[in-house]
Amino acid sequence: MKLENQATCMFSTVELVVLYCRIATATWCVVRSEASREVLQAALDYACGTRADCGSLQLFGLCFLPNTIYAHASYAFNRYYMR
Repeated sequence: MKLENQATCMFSTVELVVLYCRIATATWCVVRSEASREVLQAALDYACGTRADCGSLQLFGLCFLPNTIYAHASYAFNRYYMR
């Protein structure tokens, strides 16, 4: 698995948050492990409040588990950039 910075997968208001993994033909936006919870929460709120459909992150949603800010933010950022 190759990890690289990807400018098109970055929130302009949030630094050091997103990487992309390219495996075969698929690309995902995922959270960097060093990102702070506060920065991630603000970016998650922005992504879910604008373009990302975050319904699957709600309690009992298909992607609610694991229930961590890192998992939820990765899902939301990926949904944001796939739209």
